[in-house]
Amino acid sequence: MIFDLSGKRVLVIGGSYGMGFATARAALELGATVAIAARGREKLEEAAASLEQVAGEPVPWTALRIEDRPAVAAFIARHAPFDHLVLPGSTVKPILYQDLDDASAREAFESKFWGPFWACFDARPHLRRGGSIVLYSGVAAVRPVKGYLMGACINGAINAATRSLALDFAAQGVRVNTIAPGLTDTPLNDVLHAHDKKERYAALGSRLPVGRIGTADEAAQAAIYLMCNGYVTAEVLGVDGGQQVMD
Repeated sequence: MIFDLSGKRVLVIGGSYGMGFATARAALELGATVAIAARGREKLEEAAASLEQVAGEPVPWTALRIEDRPAVAAFIARHAPFDHLVLPGSTVKPILYQDLDDASAREAFESKFWGPFWACFDARPHLRRGGSIVLYSGVAAVRPVKGYLMGACINGAINAATRSLALDFAAQGVRVNTIAPGLTDTPLNDVLHAHDKKERYAALGSRLPVGRIGTADEAAQAAIYLMCNGYVTAEVLGVDGGQQVMD
């Protein structure tokens, strides 16, 4: 077996749906034990029930906000020691430059950057040697689009932090990598394109070299690769269907 997580413990903060849920499910299928956290209790209950069908036993879950550092630290400590921490983060909603204000900018950084950033610090004492952290940024860091200034800034910050954190965590044998997804069919994006999802996804996907947008399972496959390959660290892995080079 190329990928095997038997005997490993994986924490997914943001594991109730989308890429985080797909990663939790994939990790279970490869033999890991998993604990998930997210902000919505109802979604968490649904996710845990679904994951239990894969695990064959209850999957622990905790409702929290990634911005709430004490709550995140408590979740991490409760499930320590562990091998891998997966931090999908949140989606930054598009907002035009002229409509940007201090409050919305700070809120975006708190949920997408600072929350996962401090989770890395709080996880450090509890990560087993040979383990890893998987962060998520986005293609906007290298392929900016109009109306997504904050997304580009935050994703760029995550990419930069990834490389520095990889150096800082190397001494304890822990790797740090980031997935940079492109256009992906997830519930978070459903909210942004709810009124014309099918048509918009088809139009956007047709512009990509692969001819379609991605799936949460494809992002999860990338996360599994980063967890299992012990020779990969400080890497920002694009999972974007070639979005970086599209016309």
